[in-house]
Amino acid sequence: MMRDREKERDPDDLVEPVAPVIVIGPKNTSVVAGREATLECIANARPVERLVLSWKRNGRRLASGVGVFGRRLTLSSPSLSDGGVYVCEASIINSTTRPTEARAHLSVLEPPYFTAEPKLKTVAAVDKNVDLHCQAKGVPPARLEWYKDAVPVSKLANPRYKVTSATGLTVRRVQPGDAGMFQCFARNAAGDTQTHTQLVVTSVAPSFSLLPSDLTVTDGNSAVFSCETTGSPKPAVSWRRGSQLLASGTVQIPRFTLLESGGLLVEPIRMHDSGDYTCTAASADGSINATATLTVWTRTFISVPPVDQRVIKGTTATLDCNATHDPRVNISFQWQRGAVPLQPSGGRVSILSGSLTISQTWSGDIGDYTCTVTSQAGNQSRSARLEVIELPHSPRSLSVSLNDSDSRSVLLSWVRPFDGNSPLLHYILELSENNSPWKMYMSEVEPAVTRVTVGGLTPARTYQFRLCAVNQVGRGQYSGETQ
Repeated sequence: MMRDREKERDPDDLVEPVAPVIVIGPKNTSVVAGREATLECIANARPVERLVLSWKRNGRRLASGVGVFGRRLTLSSPSLSDGGVYVCEASIINSTTRPTEARAHLSVLEPPYFTAEPKLKTVAAVDKNVDLHCQAKGVPPARLEWYKDAVPVSKLANPRYKVTSATGLTVRRVQPGDAGMFQCFARNAAGDTQTHTQLVVTSVAPSFSLLPSDLTVTDGNSAVFSCETTGSPKPAVSWRRGSQLLASGTVQIPRFTLLESGGLLVEPIRMHDSGDYTCTAASADGSINATATLTVWTRTFISVPPVDQRVIKGTTATLDCNATHDPRVNISFQWQRGAVPLQPSGGRVSILSGSLTISQTWSGDIGDYTCTVTSQAGNQSRSARLEVIELPHSPRSLSVSLNDSDSRSVLLSWVRPFDGNSPLLHYILELSENNSPWKMYMSEVEPAVTRVTVGGLTPARTYQFRLCAVNQVGRGQYSGETQ
């Protein structure tokens, strides 16, 4: 009966419990308020089936947000009050082994938000002080930074600009140059936000802070005229060429764009765009004009490009290259073989008016040659291939063997020779009978053949054979005679 009771016991009851160990504990975590946060805890024990993971905070066990097997605690939308220390506890059910625990700190951050903001538009009179209010809160506390027209106020080093945490930014004795966009940025580890105000300095006539300047551009490119103004209210800028209105706040024709800065973009440039361009800045206090001249160059391009050539070894190769260009610009030519620049040597290689001449050509001159024309009005490159051809070499290893099936014929074989960079057209086979003068036996042996049968021979006579190859250049040297 005792044995039967032992058989009825749960096998886990027979396993000696091993105290739980937290293998991977939760890590200190920072999260922005409202965004999901997850803490993980992985433990081991024996028997593992009785291992239980639980989570506690401030001594209280947590029920919501605990995942399967308790390994994960998820806070779907934490608030500032959810920050603090979280404890992962690992224990064994029905065991006297002591639980073990691991701790992690959850920091809940709050993006900055403004508690005081400036108005969208702030109007100030010259020589008066003006306060631009900006205050913010957040966790951790927000840091404020001011910009004027996208430039940090700290870099402007203007002694009349005073930043205080209590109010914001104070501009003392406002001047016309203070007009512009002021931005207040609030930043902390959780994010950033910004607010802005347009500071308008009243009763200021238009003036130029950056005048347009003369431009010289190449046909097909773009031109940007500068024209920056100050004034209050902000002057209305328009552009004209002669009497034609090109761009303004209400008018724009194709290729002419009025930029936010007051400048004019012309794209793409055409030859007939040459002329004088006038920028006008107008407000209730008057208007001012400034004029600049646009000069358009004809684009430089290669009108006679080099073409692929095949020349016979030892002769002269000429690769032409000429360019069409605006007479007001200077051009220069450079040649390259592959990636290596060529310099006129005063010997075999010369460059004249853009064309490249190579005398006494040889196989080392084979390659790709690039002509590049360079000028203020554009650059262009064109390439061509130079091949140097020569007589084919003599066939190698010419040998003769008897024909087992025909006593009046022999079998000739050889190794295909170098073709001189020009495809072989055919071979010429000659024979000499009993040391008599050579005579042609076969005048056109196919170029792909490297063996041929010579028949119709007479017994008891001696024969010698020789072979030469023919390509576009001509007939190469004969091979060595057979023995």
